[in-house]
Amino acid sequence: MTNRDRLEQIVHFVEEQGFVSVKELSELCGVSEMTIRRDLQRLDEEKRVRRTYGGVTSLQPRGIPAARDDQAQPILEPEGSIVDRVDVLIASSVDPKYDRILLDRVEKRSIPIIAESLAIGREETVVSIDNYQAAVALGRRVGQYAQQHWAGQAYILDLSYRLSNTQARSQGFVAGLRDLLSDAQIVLSINAQSQYKTAYELTTDALTVHPNINIIFAINDTTAWGAVQACKDLSRDPNSLLVVPFGLEGNTLRNALMSGEYCQVGLAMFPEIVGPVCVEAAITAYNRQPLPRQLITPYAILTPQTLPLFYVPQDTCWQIQWDAVKDQLPIPFDLDRKREEADRKYPKRIGFIVPFREHEWYKSLIKCMKTYAAAYEIQLEIVDADRNLRGEMDLRRREIARLAAEQVRPGDVVLIDSGRITAYVAEELAHKSDITVITNSLLVSDVLKDHPNVTLISTGGLLRHSTGSLIGPTAEAALREMRADKLFLVVTGITLDFGLSHTNMAEVAVKQAMIRAAREVILLADHGIFGQESVAQIAPTRVVQKVITDEALPASIRLELTKLGIEVIVARV
Repeated sequence: MTNRDRLEQIVHFVEEQGFVSVKELSELCGVSEMTIRRDLQRLDEEKRVRRTYGGVTSLQPRGIPAARDDQAQPILEPEGSIVDRVDVLIASSVDPKYDRILLDRVEKRSIPIIAESLAIGREETVVSIDNYQAAVALGRRVGQYAQQHWAGQAYILDLSYRLSNTQARSQGFVAGLRDLLSDAQIVLSINAQSQYKTAYELTTDALTVHPNINIIFAINDTTAWGAVQACKDLSRDPNSLLVVPFGLEGNTLRNALMSGEYCQVGLAMFPEIVGPVCVEAAITAYNRQPLPRQLITPYAILTPQTLPLFYVPQDTCWQIQWDAVKDQLPIPFDLDRKREEADRKYPKRIGFIVPFREHEWYKSLIKCMKTYAAAYEIQLEIVDADRNLRGEMDLRRREIARLAAEQVRPGDVVLIDSGRITAYVAEELAHKSDITVITNSLLVSDVLKDHPNVTLISTGGLLRHSTGSLIGPTAEAALREMRADKLFLVVTGITLDFGLSHTNMAEVAVKQAMIRAAREVILLADHGIFGQESVAQIAPTRVVQKVITDEALPASIRLELTKLGIEVIVARV
């Protein structure tokens, strides 16, 4: 393959995938990563791709279905922030750091938010069942089962999760169980991290150590299925143990309930109802019409005998029985309304941020929302929460890097630490002239090595492969012989008490040497670094003259930094 053929192949891969890492391109093209980096530099200069930290992104917009028949299809991960592309957002609180970033972006655009399952803050309404009361009812039903089969003996393994709604499920279940069985014992209550593997391992260990456990309560189908598989692999007698799922979200646990092996009773949350209710709430919010603080969706406690009243098997799936559901369960909206109304405006696109894409709850919810939105010709964009957070943080780090580069003047000697943000700083500095850059970062060196307008000096030293940084006595000795006008410093923890800290002790000595070599220390840190204390202290916070951070940093922390005489520069995305 010629060099030009390889360049064309790289462009093809990037335009097809949107983002491709250097490592992936190296494997695909059968050349070294250094060769790929040179290729990417050339393609970036030709304005055919855009280099990023660790890889490359396409300059072409990702595909959005244009045909009318395809408008309801999920749009997967286009470039940029989701709040720049949607009219209404449906999201669920998972991480306070993520919530703060999302809300900052949404507030600027005045986009209505519908919270699914759990409040996120500033939402128009929360679409959710009453978790506690539903769990109480489920606990009472399981208590009846224990009375009928085990003379009222109940020893519980609670596979819970840290969120308030899942905690309410665990608490309600125990309260309902103890309404009937006051002596019911919680043997263990463990955070299963809402993951199949963790639930499987925890159940295996718990049943091995505590063989008297006869009830396993699981806050969703994913953890319930992990528990079921653990029971099977341990060859536990199905008649001596009950796995109780809170959800019955898809085919897996409905099949398990119908088989009656380990699952004899469960609570159904009906994604077929919740999905359309979320869409209707989004349309209502888009029209700026009032919504209640919570739209409570229905639930039903099902057994192998009652499951067919609400679901019937069709091909390989369970289909909801709408007639039975509408007769027996309260639904917040009239979901039969599938026509456009003259006095109603309709959003072109609704965004749905999914925290656990692998869960059957969200798989089912996406399918139901997509189908329902199609009746209104509304596009539904599905975004993975983890990926969206990384994208949002990347935008913020790039803006921090841009503001950092603005601090550099012709003639400056700039000392640049290793880290993701400083790699972006190097990209910004590549276009400046008459500056000298001293760095211990291979990434920074790689970005600047082909730019003769920048005098580049490497500290040398022992390579730490995981971060691409040069450390050790050689790097420290080099820094003792140098003086820089500005240092762009990166750390992993900042508190007023412990000061600046870092996770890797081997890098701390180099960072301390950099601080001693610089006339001005400029700390580059996204808001998530603040309030964290890493293992090794670097220096007191007062050694810093400027902090460049993002706008999600709480105002209280900004004030505290200002009191120390530190200038705070805020990157606004």
